[in-house]
Amino acid sequence: MKTKKNNNNKVVKFHKQIQLNIGIIILGIFMFYVLFHLFSYLTRENLNIYEVTAGTLSKNNTYQALAIRSETVVNAEADGHILYYSANLDQVGVKSNVYSIDSDGSITSKMETSSQDLSNISNNDMAKLQNQISGYVFEYNNNNFNKVYNFKNDIESSLQNYYKNIIDESMSATIQAAVAAGTFKYYTAPQPGIVVYQLDGLEGTTIDNFSSDSLDKANLNIQNLKANEIISTGQPVYKLITSDKWELVVPIDDETKKILENEDSNYVEIKFLEDDACTWTSFEFLEKAGVNYLILHLDDSVNRYADSRFLNISLLLNEKAGYKIPNSSIIEKNFYKIPETYLFNGGDKNAPAFMVKNGTSDSLIYPDIYHEEDGYLFVDPNEIKKGTILVKQNSNDNYTVGTDSAKLKGVYCVNKGYATFKKIDILYQNADYAIIKVGTNYGLSLYDHIVLNGDQITENDIIN
Repeated sequence: MKTKKNNNNKVVKFHKQIQLNIGIIILGIFMFYVLFHLFSYLTRENLNIYEVTAGTLSKNNTYQALAIRSETVVNAEADGHILYYSANLDQVGVKSNVYSIDSDGSITSKMETSSQDLSNISNNDMAKLQNQISGYVFEYNNNNFNKVYNFKNDIESSLQNYYKNIIDESMSATIQAAVAAGTFKYYTAPQPGIVVYQLDGLEGTTIDNFSSDSLDKANLNIQNLKANEIISTGQPVYKLITSDKWELVVPIDDETKKILENEDSNYVEIKFLEDDACTWTSFEFLEKAGVNYLILHLDDSVNRYADSRFLNISLLLNEKAGYKIPNSSIIEKNFYKIPETYLFNGGDKNAPAFMVKNGTSDSLIYPDIYHEEDGYLFVDPNEIKKGTILVKQNSNDNYTVGTDSAKLKGVYCVNKGYATFKKIDILYQNADYAIIKVGTNYGLSLYDHIVLNGDQITENDIIN
């Protein structure tokens, strides 16, 4: 007996079709877009924008300067008791009695036992004394309290000189007898000059032989010559400054040197911080052992500071004004230099053009010009290929692009939403900012927007 087959076992299975949900796809794409931009925002460097403004920069130009003068040290010509007749910083001539030497001490002994009556001081000497006191009072500064001791010594020296003049008159017969006997002698200055009763060990220093050690104040060896009452032959008695011309030596950095090189002349105004007196002086640069020195040439005021080897001065440089931009915005970019004689006139566009040689036919190109200098036009290498041959208008002369190139300093301007290089001329620069020239061709304008960190982008980058 045959058994019936069960038709239920013959079941045909179909593959289940994948149903795409367009909404989920769109949502996924959107989420990927958001996450990508979120990741890009979190990982990229912040791009900050700076608005160009007008401003000024100034530099602290205060220095300790080494004074170099024409100095002669005068030595004693005999042994004995010394008496000084000229005050410190007095201007003397060849007939002026600067000092005397009492070889046996008899005149000095009589002077010391004489009553010190200054009531007979001359009107001229009294006027000098009053001017000396009033000058100190007028120029007094709490920051230079050490000048009190200098003033005290100067007043005492002046009073002693006035006293000696009075004693000389009252003892003239005794002194003349001692002069005749050869026990007392006056000594005059060997040449006109300014008397200084102080040595510091740097006498004989010149522009040619000074060194870095000469500018170290710690190396001074101060010697007060007026402290000597008894002198020996050959011992220094005073120093004579024999010329109104003198120099100040100042070590300067490259920045200050650049500023001075950009001055309109080789003259600069300086201020003496001791008394705030100002004067103009010519200058030059000198390099020794890798150090730049500023040499200031003066022809006045030597008598005011003749007893100071070091002087605190300030260079009164003009404050630089222009557009003020951060140093972080400044970048350098390479450019091709093309002779301006290859500039083509008469193109279809109202823009600078060059004629490019293309086999038998030529064509015009219109690259942007970024700078003009010494007969050359600066063009971006991205706008014209190296090796391109340019044809001079109305001539058979050719020029190959890339033959000449140079770097320009500039910033990226983003006024139009993308980065455009703008060339700058730096007038002055400190650690944070630069002052750039106003009104340069192809340059910046007031209130332009530039990238704060110029090294973060490149030319033509889109700015969001």
